[in-house]
Amino acid sequence: MTAPTDPQSLAAAAKALGAELPTARAELLLAYLDSMLMLNEQINLTAVRDREAAVVLHALDGLAFARTGLTPRHLLDLGTGNGFPGVAVAALHPAATVLLMDKTGKKVRAIGSCLLTARWPGIDTAQLDAAQAPALRRELRHHFDTVVARAVGKPEAVAALADPLLRPGGHLVLWLDADAEVPTSLPACRLDRRVPYDLPEPAARQRLLAVYRKQT
Repeated sequence: MTAPTDPQSLAAAAKALGAELPTARAELLLAYLDSMLMLNEQINLTAVRDREAAVVLHALDGLAFARTGLTPRHLLDLGTGNGFPGVAVAALHPAATVLLMDKTGKKVRAIGSCLLTARWPGIDTAQLDAAQAPALRRELRHHFDTVVARAVGKPEAVAALADPLLRPGGHLVLWLDADAEVPTSLPACRLDRRVPYDLPEPAARQRLLAVYRKQT
């Protein structure tokens, strides 16, 4: 399979994962990714420096969110780092409000710059420690119906951070390796389903989305 590094092939690869990604949104996503990779030469945003691998491991991995069947209205990417998976989920759901949150200022400034370069409106960023966010920004308490997180920490720790930000009945979605331990219950959340998927070459691997629902 040819690496999905142009908008048409990215849309096709996304469809193989169950995601309907219009070409215009694929262009936007690749523009963000390219800007992030360029800034990565100055600021450590990702260990993945090869563009073809980055498309798979960042863009496609984030687009796998489509397999959850969720339609977020207010989305939080907790500990976003380089902006993924949040920007990929935003590409799938342009009507959703999206907040990319990270406690590291240089990363937040970098992803904000990448969004401007890609001319991507409608995504907000915030330099906040998730543990302090509910107290510092009270309007964020129980504001989000969907919280996503990838490579932030152990599921138990992420769920504890997400709890005061996530609405009752909302969903916490964690990106995990296929062989990772998936607890059936987390602070205030219970496992709703596991969603396995395969990423293609040149970075082929098995992955898993763990979808938790916050108890009402």
